[in-house]
Amino acid sequence: MSRHKKKRKPSQQQLKRRAAKKRQPLVRQEGELIFSEYEITDEPIATPAFQKLPAQVLEQIDELHEMVFDDPHRAAPLLEELLEKYPDVPLLYNYLAGVYSSLGEVEKARAVSVKNYDQNPDYLFAKCNYAEFCLREKKLEKIPEIFENKFDLKLLYPHRKTFHVTEVVGFGHVMGEYFYRIGEREAAKMWYKILAQIAPEHPHTRQLKGLLSPSLIGSVLRRLV
Repeated sequence: MSRHKKKRKPSQQQLKRRAAKKRQPLVRQEGELIFSEYEITDEPIATPAFQKLPAQVLEQIDELHEMVFDDPHRAAPLLEELLEKYPDVPLLYNYLAGVYSSLGEVEKARAVSVKNYDQNPDYLFAKCNYAEFCLREKKLEKIPEIFENKFDLKLLYPHRKTFHVTEVVGFGHVMGEYFYRIGEREAAKMWYKILAQIAPEHPHTRQLKGLLSPSLIGSVLRRLV
């Protein structure tokens, strides 16, 4: 007869710590704080968009991702060529929009983002990229429409238990700015706190911090007015 070590029962404090790692605070439209449980990972996730990638693209995906940020001039023609071959792969549109943005070609980035959203309205990055342009253009009424009045990743994708960190950051950045623009400052601050915890150095986190923390000069001027 084999002998098994008896497992120790975790303490209440340990259970609370484990729950806190999985539980992310999110926001309803009216600014009410709710809690939705999901895990955040930096490992690749086999989402429907990722599963659409042909084998040839999968072999290049890591290199393409690096080129989007490190060498956009080289990435642009490669992605344009790949999209001609695989026009139904939403991830390629997402990368190309990022490349155009890096190159300062805003209209091209917008056109690609809109096309991706039109063709793949359920793809989170297509929603977020299109929403970013709507925020820039002050079309705030479009945000609830894009996200189906679901300001919670778990409500938006109830079948999913895990989200990539970039998905949470992209969604959180849009939510944070949206709530800031409509005057829900506490909800916006909450989203910044989430991003600061999971990706403190990400440009989206810094942008949201800048939005919520105006310069000292700006603060002084407002007091004088």
